Amino acid sequence: MFTKDKVYFPNLNGVRFIAALGVIAHHVEQNKNIYGLDNVYTNSFVGGVFGKLGIIMFFVLSGFLITYLLLKEKEKTGTISVRNFYVRRIFRIWPLYYMIIAIGIFVLPHFSFFHIPYLSDHVNDSYWLKILLFLFFMPNVADTLFRAAPAPFINQAWSVGVEEQFYIIWPWIVKYSKNILTMLLRIIAFYFLMRLTLEVWHYLQPGNKFITNLNYFWMYFCIDDMALGGIMAWVLYHKKENVLKFLFNKYTQIITYVSLAIITVKGIAIPYLTFELYAVFFAIMIINLAANKNTILTFDNKVLDYLGKVTYGLYMYHGIAIVIGIRAVLAWVPKNDLVWSNIVCYGITFGSCILMTILSYELYEKPFLRRKVKYSKIISGDNAKEMGAEAVSVDEGTETSAPVPSLQ
Repeated sequence: MFTKDKVYFPNLNGVRFIAALGVIAHHVEQNKNIYGLDNVYTNSFVGGVFGKLGIIMFFVLSGFLITYLLLKEKEKTGTISVRNFYVRRIFRIWPLYYMIIAIGIFVLPHFSFFHIPYLSDHVNDSYWLKILLFLFFMPNVADTLFRAAPAPFINQAWSVGVEEQFYIIWPWIVKYSKNILTMLLRIIAFYFLMRLTLEVWHYLQPGNKFITNLNYFWMYFCIDDMALGGIMAWVLYHKKENVLKFLFNKYTQIITYVSLAIITVKGIAIPYLTFELYAVFFAIMIINLAANKNTILTFDNKVLDYLGKVTYGLYMYHGIAIVIGIRAVLAWVPKNDLVWSNIVCYGITFGSCILMTILSYELYEKPFLRRKVKYSKIISGDNAKEMGAEAVSVDEGTETSAPVPSLQ
């Protein structure tokens, strides 16, 4: 009888939720600025760096999980079913993606309540071309060309587009590449070479719109972050003892988290390397949370686990929730009452976002997710946990524990 291996990493749902919180908080401040409310978005770090940290964390985590699961599938079956990989992505991503696009483009613009100053005023620019790009999972291309979506409530889809574009080619590379690590390192090197080339080109020809747009597109393409996550997956999968011993060391963890806290609180930015530095710290954090029995940090509790499980919905619905929160502030809170303004804005934003997300997940997304399992050679995440999979973990001495059991 055919058996399916199960892979479960603890803590990673919590990581997803923390990443989503950062993105939502950034966009709350951005929208408060647009509506003329007191905000900290004008701070260069909050406006320019902070909001992207959650996205970077998502990218690194995604590269880690997808690469590990592909490596396990290749081990078990001797190959990778690219077709099944695409089908799994379709069931996970497409239903909510297209529903949010439909609501954002065809429903919300007809309600004055959801009108956003400036953003709503520019939706008609190249309207149908932008819609076409979004329909074909190229929202990041639309953002590059027009710096605006066909509707303000679907701007966040740009990062979904980046991931889907990466996923188109990544299973093929893992399937046919004889040296995955070399390929991952080449991707990172290629990304940086292109960044350097485009930055220099843009400096030499600042008025060249094509170069400006290409530089903007590449800066946010972020395949280096996903490749970095993939390297961590490769290290864990192949149980590279010396590397794991260093990464799992208590002092490595302490230095990583303290450094991460300092550069975040202080708003430290290194030209052209800020996001890459964060990606390295996030990669170390993720592999420790996922597989180190002696991790000094944990997000493994029932509340975070559930909220992390539905984080895709939090990310896709949060633009709608933010407007609800801001409209509540404008209607109920005196203009100069900063404390109550933030309590109401953040409280209603997070409350309404979580409510919409839970309803969406339980009533709309779950049927698609159940069908996704049929096309999986490796059962992962919450499905694996529900089937009794033990956590994949390695101690500091790199003796593997809790081997992934098969479902008989």
